[in-house]
Amino acid sequence: MTGSEVPAEPPDSDETVGRILQGLHRLLVRLAGRVPDELVFHARCMLAEGDLAYLPDTLSGAAAGLGVSLTAADAGILRDVLVALGAGEEPVAMDRVPISDVVPGTGHVFAPAVPDLTEEADDGPADLLDALVVDALTEHSGVVAVRRAWRSRPGGPPEDGRRVYLAEVDPGVPAWDLTMDAQRELVQMGMDSPQVEVYWSGDDLPPYHRTARTGAALLWRRPEATP
Repeated sequence: MTGSEVPAEPPDSDETVGRILQGLHRLLVRLAGRVPDELVFHARCMLAEGDLAYLPDTLSGAAAGLGVSLTAADAGILRDVLVALGAGEEPVAMDRVPISDVVPGTGHVFAPAVPDLTEEADDGPADLLDALVVDALTEHSGVVAVRRAWRSRPGGPPEDGRRVYLAEVDPGVPAWDLTMDAQRELVQMGMDSPQVEVYWSGDDLPPYHRTARTGAALLWRRPEATP
């Protein structure tokens, strides 16, 4: 059965669904900054909307075409989606996807602000976009902290950067739903393919996210949360 013939129905086991959704979310975290922003944004929309039928082929095809590696666990979760949907076991072009134990860095540079922004305080949002994202995320329970960094491409000037939002949430929180809510707010404000990185406390973050956190401004933190 090919990708175009994948049935639309999601798997019917709550445990299977939860494992797959968490696995796909972590996969997209590991792809952020390594594939085009448009692909990450689109794939996160598909995940949040439960449109799983074509997501494995979308991601495996892109990884193969771009020469981007996946971990063995990520390749496994793509296969698991298709198996759960009764669509076979092998996503498109998976035999051409490099498999690696290590998620490589990206070389991006992150800063808490760009030169034309006013200096921001550590205890609150600096502008309307930041405030909208904080509001959208903190409507959900389980949010630990929200940060925002300005990302510049390797060797690029800061003024050519774009915003990357990072939100830490408690384990078990449906991170894909929070991602979608924040993305929706930013799209409504005219941002193209916004980048919202939601991750669970205790997760081993890829180099891209560790660097982003180091260079980010803290917009909001749960009162009882430690820095």
